[in-house]
Amino acid sequence: MKGAILMIVYLFDGSFEGFSTCIYYSYYNKLKPDAFISEEDFTYNFTYETLEIKTEYDKYDRVYNSLQDKLTYESLSRIYHLFLSCDDKNHIVLYNYIKLCFKFHKQVDLHLNNDTILLAHRLAKRVSFEAHRFTGFIRFTEVSKDLFYSKIAPDNNILSLILKHFVNRFSNLQFIIHDEKRELAIIYNGNDAIITKLNLASVPSIKQGNYEKLWKSYFNSATISERENRRLQRGFMPKRYWNNLTEI
Repeated sequence: MKGAILMIVYLFDGSFEGFSTCIYYSYYNKLKPDAFISEEDFTYNFTYETLEIKTEYDKYDRVYNSLQDKLTYESLSRIYHLFLSCDDKNHIVLYNYIKLCFKFHKQVDLHLNNDTILLAHRLAKRVSFEAHRFTGFIRFTEVSKDLFYSKIAPDNNILSLILKHFVNRFSNLQFIIHDEKRELAIIYNGNDAIITKLNLASVPSIKQGNYEKLWKSYFNSATISERENRRLQRGFMPKRYWNNLTEI
C-alpha cells in the first residue's frame, strides 16, 4: 500500500537470549521496534516491516553484562520475570523498561511515577506471585516405576522459576512437571534437569513406562548437535540467573 506506515517488528526465536539480541540490534541500528514476536507466534501481516533477528550469544552477553554493571540484582530479576509474563504487552513494556534501566541505572525502580516502570513492576510481580503459589500447589502422581508426573497450566511461563525449588526438594526422585499450555516441561532424572518441549502426544508413552527412552531422546542423545545441546542445557533461562532470582 503506497504511503502506508509499517510497523517495525523484531522476529526472534522466543528465548531470553534471542530477545536480548533484539535489544542489542535495536540500540546499534537505531531502529525502534513497535513489537517483538516469536517465530512460533508469527503470522504474516502486510503492515509489518519484519526484521529477523537470529540469537547471538555474544550479543546477549554484552547486553546482560552491561545491565549487570548498571542495575541492582532485584532489577535484573525483574527483567527476567517480566520476560516470562503472559501479558500481550510484555515484550514492548520490557523493551521500554530496559531503555529506562540504561538511563536511570540503579535508581530505575525509584521512578514509580513513570507509567512504564509501574507497569513493569505489576507484570513482574504477577509472575513472581504465580511461581511462588505453584511451589506449594503442584502435586505429583507416580505414573511408572520411580517416575512422578505433574500437569500444570499456569498463566505465565514459570517453569524456570520453580525448577530449582523442586530439584532441591525432590533431589532423589525422577520427575516431570509438564506445562501443557506451552508444551514445555521440566524433566529431572535424579541428577540433571532441563526445560524442553514436551507435547501432549508424549504423555501416554510416559505413563506406559517409556521414560528412559524419552529422557535419552531429550537429554543424553549423542545425535543432538552441539548448538542444540547448548540450548537444551541453557533451557529457557540463562543459568547465571539461577542463584540471583529474588521474590519481587
